[in-house]
Amino acid sequence: RASANGGGGGSARASAQAAARVATARPRAFAWWAMAQLGPGTDVRIESVDFRIVGLLGEGSFGAVWGALILNGPDRGKEVAIKEIVCRSQVELMRAMMERKLLKFVRAPADGSRDDPLAAAASRHFPAHVASEVEVVGQDCWQVRLAMTRLRGKPLESVLEACQEQLVGPPAASPASSPACRLDGASRCTLAMLQQLSPALEHLSTRAHHRDITPRNVLVEVQNGRHVWGLVDFGLAVDSRTWQTDMLTHDIGGDGHYWPTSSWFVLAYGAHHLESYPALMQEYEQRLDLHALGITALKTLMELWSPCLKQDMPDPTRGKEELARLARLRIAWDRFLLSIARYWQPIFDSFACGGAEILDRLKSSYAHAGVHHVVSADLCALRAAINGVRTSTSLLELRTLCAALLVLIQPGKARDDDASWARVREVLNGEAAPRQAGRGGRGDDWMHEIVARVLGAGESPGPFGAAYASRSSSTNISTRLPSAHSLGSMTAESAVSSSSARRSPASSVNPTLLSTQMPLVCVA
Repeated sequence: RASANGGGGGSARASAQAAARVATARPRAFAWWAMAQLGPGTDVRIESVDFRIVGLLGEGSFGAVWGALILNGPDRGKEVAIKEIVCRSQVELMRAMMERKLLKFVRAPADGSRDDPLAAAASRHFPAHVASEVEVVGQDCWQVRLAMTRLRGKPLESVLEACQEQLVGPPAASPASSPACRLDGASRCTLAMLQQLSPALEHLSTRAHHRDITPRNVLVEVQNGRHVWGLVDFGLAVDSRTWQTDMLTHDIGGDGHYWPTSSWFVLAYGAHHLESYPALMQEYEQRLDLHALGITALKTLMELWSPCLKQDMPDPTRGKEELARLARLRIAWDRFLLSIARYWQPIFDSFACGGAEILDRLKSSYAHAGVHHVVSADLCALRAAINGVRTSTSLLELRTLCAALLVLIQPGKARDDDASWARVREVLNGEAAPRQAGRGGRGDDWMHEIVARVLGAGESPGPFGAAYASRSSSTNISTRLPSAHSLGSMTAESAVSSSSARRSPASSVNPTLLSTQMPLVCVA
């Protein structure tokens, strides 16, 4: 940078010497800061496809995501997204290669599956591979460019934030202002997300676990009066076929708000202790994405519905018991959020100040306090509240949604039912057939209006890359030795310290912590 700006002769000479050493070590290599830069109006060729960069969609520690147009071939003029990743370790390169494999898997399903509805769902709701390239740009440094189909919409996170902070519901005199209409619309909107994304994730699960399903990576827009959902960013995905063994040495990825109990257990004790706890082992092996989608869906329901809770408006369509069950769900949800935030924020802060020792101390304190027991208890209370709403509600859509949430959200203990994507599909298709969007009265109109206002009616769709770029709450925490830690998609070769690895899951539980955190209801 000093050389490019025409100043700092010493720095410029040092940079030139470094570049010369790299070039000597690898014939095709050159300093990563000197590699071809993308920008609006830039033309770039990836494999045999020519692209013209339109603008920046998002950026983060991994690199950047650009919007582009295809300039040649049968897809000329089609919009795509180009993700540019700078990999500074073999671990980061392997992660980028895994993302490329999954994009290709979405683009070209295995033989015999082209007519499979699950594969078709994946191709509609996930980005697919268009072109890619990998180039050596320095000593242990690679540039990876992934061109993929561009999904439309805005991150769900921004939609929910706008609903909470900016939007005002319809006038009180309007029939659509009834809490019944609002809960009906929020239920239908959330149910559409599960109906669209769960089949796609069922298809993905045959090859990978996404591990970063959050509202930042879920996209939504309104098309022809219905909500269309998408899921992006496979940067933390792992191979589901080898995860049973890889999980013993692999990092814990994603956002702790969407972790099941088993992830908190692995954080404190290490994955090697899971073998003594079959329920947690099965959860960590097979249900990370199930749980994350369930918490994402419940968050969507609660935050789309929450504006109506702020109005002291009588609701003649509901009995006292149903209203009481809805209130219990709100209390359980708020308690869960408070508890998780209390545990997750220190972890995030430890990365922000770059303290490996701080993180190790957190792991030790979480093991001593039995944090995974507290998380499990909160999740059991949440599930009990969801089940209460399911058995009392008069809304078919909400009843179906609650039934699906009970399959998705994991209690952190043994369960008698089958928690799988196939079971989610059966629940969504079998218990109650949801009414089609646009046929449910004013409730539908209100929910379409509120989401359309957030997305910006008449404007171009929001940034595809924002979901990639914003990993402010996501992290990678590894359980290998020696210790070295990372945030977001930076190098993830951190580990539990040797003292942490020796801790037993049966460590004493801090009674003070549990007395303030343990819910009153612990029934799954």
